[in-house]
Amino acid sequence: MALSLTLTSPARPVETDRKITLSLPAPVVQALKVRMAAEDTTMRALILEALAITGYDVAADEIRDRRRR
Repeated sequence: MALSLTLTSPARPVETDRKITLSLPAPVVQALKVRMAAEDTTMRALILEALAITGYDVAADEIRDRRRR
């Protein structure tokens, strides 16, 4: 599995987000897309939720849909 990290400039000075790019098996990506549509959420939110469930320290307010509506 390939993983590459790219540092991005924060949109706001207090943000500490970093961008990552990764390759996942096609069926996993398809399942994530189905879940994104079913729950009207984002890939970011799904991945952060999964990381939190497995024990990573993810603040609850980070697991949210940040899209502008």
